[in-house]
Amino acid sequence: MDPEPIPDVPALRVGDALVVADLHIGIEEELREKGVEIPSRAEVMGRRLVDLASRTGATDLIVLGDVKHLVPRMASRERRDVYVFFRDLSETFRSITIAQGNHDGILRNIVPRNVRFRSPYGFRSGDVGFCHGHAWPYKKVMEAPVLVMGHNHPAVGFRDDLGRREIVPCWMRAPFVRASKRYAKLPREAIVVPAFNELCGGMPVNDVHARFLGPLFRKGLLGVEAASLHLLDGTNLGRLGDLRVDLGFWPEDYRQ
Repeated sequence: MDPEPIPDVPALRVGDALVVADLHIGIEEELREKGVEIPSRAEVMGRRLVDLASRTGATDLIVLGDVKHLVPRMASRERRDVYVFFRDLSETFRSITIAQGNHDGILRNIVPRNVRFRSPYGFRSGDVGFCHGHAWPYKKVMEAPVLVMGHNHPAVGFRDDLGRREIVPCWMRAPFVRASKRYAKLPREAIVVPAFNELCGGMPVNDVHARFLGPLFRKGLLGVEAASLHLLDGTNLGRLGDLRVDLGFWPEDYRQ
């Protein structure tokens, strides 16, 4: 049951399940407060998931956290969009599972009752462990051969000789390289899933000032320099360490 990226889409197929991360429903409310008017993307994302289910034959949906955006509050439009989003998807998917993210504190009170919540510390299904990535996963999750996580919104940045920058979403596959007193066994690699909501943008992981989030990165268990980067169309860009670039951002720009 190896995870299989779906071409041109920030989504995985794992067995019968479609796996996505970082929906950030309600991010438009934050943008609106800053003077940028953008229609809600919740309905668009819902249609994309229904289409992906039809194309791939997936019968289940797994969302790796950060379903909602605003923290700690929740706007009325955001509350409505979250409920309608999952209500409508329940007609397509046999089961919907959410691995809670750091933005999802009050989410349980908003979604329809048929949506299943899993711990912020992740869960395991067969040979694959799943988590959002903001907390230490359970030991049983880390005993899986592969860990699939969100949280960092991976992207790759390019800069030409004229200083023009382009940042596009990417898959990041990072090997576990360091033993841990916390875990007797570690997966062979972590697959970091790009954000499903394109309004989130992405963190250019190859920028020299990039700051990764989550304890697995902070404690050095993951080999960032040895990680392989893949565009959504499947293009293998190679090792992150060979793609380093100074995009001209400051370290404080990476707050996420």
